[in-house]
Amino acid sequence: MENVTNKPQVKKIYTKLKFTKSKQTGATISFVSQNPKTGEIRGVRQDSPYPKKICLLDKTLVPEILLNTLYDATLIPMASKDGYVVIEVNPVQFKATIETTYVPKAIYQVAVKFGNKTVQFDPKDGRKISVRRLDECRKILETRVDLKNIFDVLDDFDEAAHNLLNKYKQDGFIYRY
Repeated sequence: MENVTNKPQVKKIYTKLKFTKSKQTGATISFVSQNPKTGEIRGVRQDSPYPKKICLLDKTLVPEILLNTLYDATLIPMASKDGYVVIEVNPVQFKATIETTYVPKAIYQVAVKFGNKTVQFDPKDGRKISVRRLDECRKILETRVDLKNIFDVLDDFDEAAHNLLNKYKQDGFIYRY
């Protein structure tokens, strides 16, 4: 006779989550809420008005997590508490679009848009150094884990930015950086 143990299968839940540090314990946490009509579980912010449950990370995942980054997450219900344990995470990656806006002697902008974020290069009217300087803007893009095909995006951004800078200089402006 075979020794077979009948363990109930744990239902895995798939959703998107962003993680933060708990102010009380310092642990990396997230929250989910269940739609009462559909039963669908979705990630929510801690200050959400909806009823929510906590999501704790499996200890092996803690070093991998970047705070405030969107992840595709796999959850299982906690055995003893009212919440979930995150057993797998993968950063969500978005396809980027690069838009150049050029109006002679007025507007010089290259915008990289992905997800709900925009990284902008504006050598003429950029208020922050990270917007005005090409190398600083590129550094921001290089550190993003949520960009799909990052090397292609960087190449396309470099080409668009250099073309824009050539027009900027042809229009009589001096690029100091």
